[in-house]
Amino acid sequence: MRSAAASPYSRLVLTVLCLSVSLAAMAQQEAAPEEKKPGFFKRITKGVSESVGGIFKKDEPPPATPTPEPKKAEAKPKSSPPAKKAETTKAKAKPTTPSSSPTKTTTKPKLTLTDTSSPKKKTTVVSSSTKPVPKKEAPPATKAKTSDISEAFGASSKMDVPPASPSKPAPEKKPEPKAANTAATPSAPPDKDTTPAGPTPDLPASDGSWEIVKLGHDYVTADSIQRFYRFSSLKVDGNHVWLRSPTIIMKATIGSQELLINNIKFILSYPTASKGDKALFSRVDLCKLIDPVLRPSHIDTSEIFDTVVIDAGHGGHDSGARGVYGYEKDFALKMALSVRDALTKRGFKTVLTRSDDTFISLGGRFAVANATPRSIFISLHFNSGGSAASGIETFALSPEGTANTQIGRSTDFSSTNYRTGNKRDSENIALATAVHAMVVHRFKLVDRGIKRARWSVLTGCSRPSILFEGGFVTNSQDCRLIASPTYRDAIATAIGDAVVNYRKALQPRVVGPSGR
Repeated sequence: MRSAAASPYSRLVLTVLCLSVSLAAMAQQEAAPEEKKPGFFKRITKGVSESVGGIFKKDEPPPATPTPEPKKAEAKPKSSPPAKKAETTKAKAKPTTPSSSPTKTTTKPKLTLTDTSSPKKKTTVVSSSTKPVPKKEAPPATKAKTSDISEAFGASSKMDVPPASPSKPAPEKKPEPKAANTAATPSAPPDKDTTPAGPTPDLPASDGSWEIVKLGHDYVTADSIQRFYRFSSLKVDGNHVWLRSPTIIMKATIGSQELLINNIKFILSYPTASKGDKALFSRVDLCKLIDPVLRPSHIDTSEIFDTVVIDAGHGGHDSGARGVYGYEKDFALKMALSVRDALTKRGFKTVLTRSDDTFISLGGRFAVANATPRSIFISLHFNSGGSAASGIETFALSPEGTANTQIGRSTDFSSTNYRTGNKRDSENIALATAVHAMVVHRFKLVDRGIKRARWSVLTGCSRPSILFEGGFVTNSQDCRLIASPTYRDAIATAIGDAVVNYRKALQPRVVGPSGR
């Protein structure tokens, strides 16, 4: 009897022990960090794999470590015309030389890139146009509608604040000007009294309801902006300002130059201000940024274009920034070729400033665009900085009389004079918005903002022009993407779609080269 009773008891003890071991193992797996769980890398890249064929294909080997360039690569280009003292050059920093066998080439980075677009549905983006420096007759006095941006922007209006961009050390000068990295959060604005006064831009035609406030420069009240653009609500809560409509949300912070429109980051020429209980935006930012972005169809200087001049930054002895997996000049050329193919498929004519590893002077680059009728100009670059710096940023030329929006760097107030490219101010910011917003929303990349600078390739360009920074070659995750042909083709496709949307957004008020 005893032996018969002992058998079930032993089995029960064994079962309890097995269950305890299983629970302990499960708890240990749950406590493991996400990075070490099976399939984690696959899960975070799933969206990309389904829509763009995967950034890293199984048969795509890790990028090779770049071979050091000869020292002559740092020499100043002889053919480059000397820049004026007042002109800011676009310099790229060379990071510390990476080791010959970096361990990061064998580790898979955690990608934050996801494609939220459908293969058959292209995200649309805002675009707009410029008002020329010579004053022209304003459009009829009517209340503005914000439907233009809702049709062209294609962005969610949820105000999820974009991730903060890491700061980057000040770059050293390079032979060819390059966009420098900036901090994500604007620093304290410069003293208004030290900034040379620029021309007073014409306000959008209205029924006379604009409220102007003098604070060193002309400012316009947020109440005026709400009435003119028919925002359904205006809210000022402490230093935060919101303007909302069914399709658009604008968010600003008093004392800051950062502005979010449908979650796309812009850096204003002047910080948002206040007087009493009134929130204020500078007149320059209203006329040169807010109005062109919100009403891209109200363009009085746009011309029909059918050609895109694509500028691959650097080249020849000017290698640009040295990255984890290669040199900027090589990535820029490969990207330019991909953009050319994407635009050709969409019916555009294309012109390359260089199609091989050749050095072209800065003046020679925008001269190609100036000599190409019915064209726009896109200069392609990749950024450099600290190993943590990541994301994309897009530059348009600074309006006349304003400082460069290079947050975290010294600002040259002596370089605010009129430049050739300023006659395309509104078109420049519209094109920058179209390209930047398309890429940010399609791939959820870190948004470092749409900024202003007087890079030499932009100052002398008489066509609508921008400079696009497609990521950091000094960041292992960014650079591995940049070195991937699949990633470059995906970005090129987004740029192609953005140019299409930009042209469509300008059509309602587009005119021919003669102005008729």
